[in-house]
Amino acid sequence: MQDATDASHKRKTIVSRGVYGVFITVLLALPALATERITVEQIEEVISVTDAAAKARDTPGIARYLGKHFEKKIDMRHGKWMASIKVRRDQYLAMIDEGWESIDEYNYQRENTVIYIATDGLSGESYSTITETVVSNDEKMTSRFREYARYALENGMPVITHISGHTLVGDTTPTADQQSRLPARKPGSDPLSRSR
Repeated sequence: MQDATDASHKRKTIVSRGVYGVFITVLLALPALATERITVEQIEEVISVTDAAAKARDTPGIARYLGKHFEKKIDMRHGKWMASIKVRRDQYLAMIDEGWESIDEYNYQRENTVIYIATDGLSGESYSTITETVVSNDEKMTSRFREYARYALENGMPVITHISGHTLVGDTTPTADQQSRLPARKPGSDPLSRSR
């Protein structure tokens, strides 16, 4: 009789643990299910608004779409060496504001943009070719660089969290090999390519 009672108690314990385990798993999964996902359309909007702000030399317009922990990585050549520096949000905004004050004309163009959404839907990335033309003291300078930007939602708003890139020489269109090394995308979310 004692063996039957022990077996019954073990079954109840196993069932209780199983139910408890399922309950905890569901409870822990709810925040992930409730988390808002970023979309290609939201990233397109951020790109469009910040490009317009850059063309208008509108630093506050850009600032609205930079995340709290935004960081820009800048690669610079110094002689035969390459140096990388990271600039925080406030430093970046001060740099561009100062830079616009010292130039006579500024033109900004984005091309070859490709957008990807991460598999979990919580972030996204864009790859673009940027051409900037600056006129200062009657001298015209044009630079082209490949920009890599990351995006996420902060309080439900899409923002840029990181920008990096490198200066380009020659054709900047990604080759098939470069495209194959880009991050995996969510099934059914084909990349959006467009030229402006």
